[in-house]
Amino acid sequence: MIELAIRVNRGSYLLEADFSSRDQVTGLYGRSGSGKTTILSALAGVVRPESGSITVLGQTVFDRSGGANLAPEQRRLGVVFQDNLLFPHLNALDNLLFGYRRVPAGERNLNPEQIFDLLGLNPLLDHWANQLSGGEARRVAIGRALLCSPRMLLLDEPLSGLDKPLQDRVLAYLLRLKSELGIPMIYVSHNFSDLSVLADRIALLKVETPLPGKRYGRVAALGRPNEIMIEVEKTDGLDSLETVIPGSVTASEPELGYSVVQAEGLTLRVPFDNLQAGDRVYVSVQADDIILSAGELPRLSTRNAWPGRVVKIHRLTRTNFVTVDVGLPLLVELTAEAVRELGLEPGKKVQALVKAKSLRCVAIGEKTKK
Repeated sequence: MIELAIRVNRGSYLLEADFSSRDQVTGLYGRSGSGKTTILSALAGVVRPESGSITVLGQTVFDRSGGANLAPEQRRLGVVFQDNLLFPHLNALDNLLFGYRRVPAGERNLNPEQIFDLLGLNPLLDHWANQLSGGEARRVAIGRALLCSPRMLLLDEPLSGLDKPLQDRVLAYLLRLKSELGIPMIYVSHNFSDLSVLADRIALLKVETPLPGKRYGRVAALGRPNEIMIEVEKTDGLDSLETVIPGSVTASEPELGYSVVQAEGLTLRVPFDNLQAGDRVYVSVQADDIILSAGELPRLSTRNAWPGRVVKIHRLTRTNFVTVDVGLPLLVELTAEAVRELGLEPGKKVQALVKAKSLRCVAIGEKTKK
C-alpha cells in the first residue's frame, strides 16, 4: 500500500527513510524528533524531499528524479492533525461536511450518516467547536477527513493531549473504523502500546547525533508489533502492553457490580458502568494486570478465570511477554523468574486470571443487531 524512500535535509536535521508496507494500518513509532511527522508531511505533500520517491496504493505521488510531485489535494489523503484544526465558526455538522460538499458527487465513497454512526457523532452535530471535549473534537476531525473520501487516512498522534478514558474511547472508534471500513491508515505515535493495538506493521524510527548539532533520523526496524518489541525496548524501554477485545454486552448485574461481555470465544465480566445488554464494546486489559496459573485453582474472588494455552514467549531484556490463547490471543507480562517457575513453554495449559476492575470497557454506540 505504501512504498517510501526519501531524504529530507533541514540544516541540522537529516531524515533518510526507506520502507514499504502492504498492511492496512502502518504505524510510525519513535521519539520526538525522529522523523515521524516529517514522513507524514511528505506523504501528504506538505514537505518536499530533496530526493527519493513515494508510492501510495500503486500511485506514484512523488518522484524527484522523474519529476512527479502531486499537489496535496490530488493525492486524496485524509490528514488528522494533533490539534484537530476545526473551524471555530462552524458547528460539528458543518465541520464534518466541509470537505464532503467539495468532493464531486461521483467521487464520494462514504455516506455521512455511516460516519456519524461509526464515530458516535449524532449527539454532537449541533455543537459548536468550542463546546466539544478533546475526544469529541478528535472524532469530528477524523470524521471530516473520512468524508473527503480519501484513499488513505494519515493520523498524527491522534491520542495526544487526551486523558486515558478519552484515549480509550478514540482508540476504540479507530479500531471500529479499521474493522468496518477497511480504509488504509498511517498512524503516528510515540506510544508503542497504542500502536501495538491498532497497527499491523510498525516502522521504528531512531534519531542519532553523529556530529555535534546534527540529528539524523532513520528507520531502524520494520515488522509486526511482537517482532520489534526487543528493538523498541533497547531504544526507549517498553511500557506494559495491552490487549483490546471487541464484544457485546449480554447481561448487566448492577447489584453485583459487573456486566457480562461476550467476545469471540471468551466471556468477560467487566465493571457495570451503566452498560446495557446489546451495547457494542471494546474491552482492554493491561498485560501486567493478568496473573497466570499453571495448576489447579482454589476458589478465588477474581471474576475472570480463562483457561488457555501458551502460544509464544517473547523474552526481552527486562521482562517477558507471553501470548496465551484463551479463545483469542492475550498478552501477559511476567518476570523471567515467573516464566521459569511455572515451566511455561508453547502448548502448556494455563489459566489467565483478571479482576473485573482491571478491565477497561468502552461502549461504541449502536446496539448489536438481532
